[in-house]
Amino acid sequence: MHGNTGKVLDVDLTSGKVEELELDEDIYKQYVGGVGLAAKLIFDRGNLDAEPLDLDALLIFATGPMAGTGMYGTSRLSVGARSPLTGIWGQASCGGNFGPELKRCGYDAVIFKGKAANPCYLLLEDEKAELVEAPDLWGKDVFETTDALKEKHGKQHKVCAIGPASENGVPFGSITNDYGHHFGRAGMGTVMGSKNLKAFVTKGGRKSEFADPEGFKEFWQNTVRPQVEENIFCNALKAFGTACNMELKMMEGDVPTKNWSIGSWMEGPETLSGIAMSDTIRTDTDSCRGCAVKCKPVVKVEEGPYAFAEGPGPEYETIAVFGTMMMNPNLEAVCKANDICNRLGMDTMTCGSTIAWAMSCFEEGILKPEDYDGVKLDWGDIDTVLDLLPKIAKKEGKLAQLMAKGSRKASEEVGAGSEKFLTDSKGLESAMHDPRCNWGDGLANAIGVRGACHVSNLTFLWEWGAIEYPEVGLDMLFQPMSAEHKAFGTAVTTDIGSICNSACWCEFPASSLTLTQWVEAFNLVAGYGYTIESMMEAGTRIWFLQRALGTIWGARGEDDKIGERIMTPVDDGMIAGSVPDMDRMLKEFYELRGLDADGKPTRETLDKYGLGYLAEKLGV
Repeated sequence: MHGNTGKVLDVDLTSGKVEELELDEDIYKQYVGGVGLAAKLIFDRGNLDAEPLDLDALLIFATGPMAGTGMYGTSRLSVGARSPLTGIWGQASCGGNFGPELKRCGYDAVIFKGKAANPCYLLLEDEKAELVEAPDLWGKDVFETTDALKEKHGKQHKVCAIGPASENGVPFGSITNDYGHHFGRAGMGTVMGSKNLKAFVTKGGRKSEFADPEGFKEFWQNTVRPQVEENIFCNALKAFGTACNMELKMMEGDVPTKNWSIGSWMEGPETLSGIAMSDTIRTDTDSCRGCAVKCKPVVKVEEGPYAFAEGPGPEYETIAVFGTMMMNPNLEAVCKANDICNRLGMDTMTCGSTIAWAMSCFEEGILKPEDYDGVKLDWGDIDTVLDLLPKIAKKEGKLAQLMAKGSRKASEEVGAGSEKFLTDSKGLESAMHDPRCNWGDGLANAIGVRGACHVSNLTFLWEWGAIEYPEVGLDMLFQPMSAEHKAFGTAVTTDIGSICNSACWCEFPASSLTLTQWVEAFNLVAGYGYTIESMMEAGTRIWFLQRALGTIWGARGEDDKIGERIMTPVDDGMIAGSVPDMDRMLKEFYELRGLDADGKPTRETLDKYGLGYLAEKLGV
């Protein structure tokens, strides 16, 4: 087998038994790897009746065929499980160093099930696996845990670790790889914590085997390398990070502000943008393994109330959620919030969005200080937020306990009209791109397999004009604030997003290539024998399988919607009066995808993509 090893490690934390499984090559051709492989393994081997934190709920780390090839952007890894935040399919992806290292150990995936009697970690060195008890690590933050494990096993070992938030059952706990790379969304760290699994440590020496080694070498050197290095978008990311165009996007109305309630706030992005960061507190840039884009800022605040040592800086999403969303223009304070969340192991997007939701509720009198230990969250009061973050991780105090639920469940507890200020889909809060600016983002969030999401699809890059794929008809002219072409564009970019997350290939470098070149990459590396049509069908198949898991776990067509706050027009800025036409876009998307009125695939659709085995579970 090429590009993949064909082997999966099955780890029973309850018994301590570790078993090696072999998979048929056809599974890889049909589901690629990564998130597609994780979803397939959960469906085939999991107890689908298990709640997210039950003993027999599965947690899967999965690499893809591109992981470890050495091409720019091929360092990613996917983690899949039933989400404790949403109750449906949950997955998170991450760059860094861990994905290639897991592949170098000889495995495409590791399945965790059960619960260890005491806190432990899995040590995987080449093909030797050992569960190591580590009660001394329980309670330590992510950085402390990583330091301790690297000191014990060596700095070349790669570490994925959780923090106190996951240990304490906060449903948006994250997993961190080597300090600055995060599986942030949907509570994958919390599933890990429920199993008493504090960390996963790897070091391998196996080299990837390609279907056509010489052909791949030539393709990498003469095609991928120059196209990525010359790509305008990738160079902007290299220069200023993921917040490179924050000021422009604020002018367009794409950056959510004051919990999505106003359309423009230019003084914020002036001090919060990637350009501002590079001019002030950025000391260096970092990258995932072997990537020339180097989009990750390294920052240091030397003095003052927000001082902290040099370390990973915030990405665009975190800058927006702790900056514009809260009307906080202080970049140093945003970096401090990012550092605290990273060390505690909390998803910054859900955490910050929940706090911004609470600020709206306090402003409207729905939440009152006297009911929450005298604490009030006001716009721009970042100091109170910073004080609250460690308490959320510990669930300490009434307000922290409420915030620790995530915005959807907090609103269900509070009631009193608080749902007017929600920004989620299916319980997962939206990324920081406003669908009132680009309507396709609204559709992509609504039909997202894990909830509101911008990385399980590439709709936002298409609407920005950063990608076009004439090979599949994605080169039409369209208006951002229009429903025209958005169902088709979202379907195609959702399939492409599924392929990226399954190949474990970062969307930034990958978007520099044509789909014809993607097919060439798969065939040179893994020998899948793909055509553009069969590659895109694999993406569609993976999307349907993830959606099917969500349906099995309770999601329905009526849940394909976005938060009421986002569906409320604002009075100012370029998006004044704009609201996505969700009814039209969803109707057209359902028809295009072959979904029935309740959002389920028809039997004909399932058979078309080789998914007939889902029919009984879906009741179709």
